Amino acid sequence: MYEEIDRSGQGKWMLPTIIGFVIIVGLLIVRLFGYPLGNPPYTEQADLFFIVGLGPVGLCLLGSLFGILKKRSIKVNPDRLEFTEDVRKLEDFEKVYQEDDFATGELGGHRPYGCGWAFTVLFSLVTGLVPAFAMSMNQLNLGLVERIIVVTLSATLYLVGFVTAFRAMPIGNKMVRNPLNESFAKYLSKWQVLQWITECDLVSKIIVRYKIGKGQTLKIIDDIHVFAVTATEPKMEIEITIENRDNFGLEYTYYLSEGLGTRKDEIIDVAGKEAHLIVDEIDKNKYIQVRYEMGTLRAQFNIRTPESQCNLMHALVDEVAKYVSFTIVPKIEDSGPSE
Repeated sequence: MYEEIDRSGQGKWMLPTIIGFVIIVGLLIVRLFGYPLGNPPYTEQADLFFIVGLGPVGLCLLGSLFGILKKRSIKVNPDRLEFTEDVRKLEDFEKVYQEDDFATGELGGHRPYGCGWAFTVLFSLVTGLVPAFAMSMNQLNLGLVERIIVVTLSATLYLVGFVTAFRAMPIGNKMVRNPLNESFAKYLSKWQVLQWITECDLVSKIIVRYKIGKGQTLKIIDDIHVFAVTATEPKMEIEITIENRDNFGLEYTYYLSEGLGTRKDEIIDVAGKEAHLIVDEIDKNKYIQVRYEMGTLRAQFNIRTPESQCNLMHALVDEVAKYVSFTIVPKIEDSGPSE
């Protein structure tokens, strides 16, 4: 409908969805109404147990699969969006970033439908297995009414699974999520950790840089990065990466404009702890990077220690000093309003 949103791929999944529905429901009708069912217990008859006990949840999941595939076929054309760069202080986000004009509606998926989908799967599992075992235990025959209920219920769950999965699933483009604060959450979820970093004598503030893309109706956020602005002259921006914090903690990176010198990849000592130092270049981007060399358990404990994060920052700045000239500016503590 709109230039930046390409829905042309949705059509190719409608025919398989319809064909799948007709074939599966048709097979159910043929088996339940066209052939003798035999005597209970049905749990000992594999085909009947599959139809009665697992058929509802199987059809629900199959319909869900087609719903997901149809939703993921929606594409966003970034080249038809106008991107502008923006920057904000960490404090401006408060603890959760929420701005209604960034809501992406059905493109980003709806959480209520996600809950509805999960409930539908659970419901389909219970409504299949419970009657199947109950009828077998009580030696009850699968009568005409029960067979009609099985076919109707299975067909309905196929459609419900398709609809709820389609509405709950976000499209494939990672720039589009709903709410979009999820895109920031992976960077800002360790809010207290970032606040601790600002207590370091080398850090004046934390900023978030990102790009905003605007189309006719779509507004998205992309390329999100968190930086510590140093208390130096001139100021430097050190990127803070916490995507892999659960594995080895925080990672600091400083990008050089020139003067790379000798490449390095070595283990250094940072206040009695081993850290990984890398001086390298990727796609002509020269950078210096440090992170602690430790496993998951130690990283989880260490990330909550402000002194450790400050020591790591000092280690990076000491390495940067070999390539860039700067002066450390002492931070002035805010003592409150003067009398």
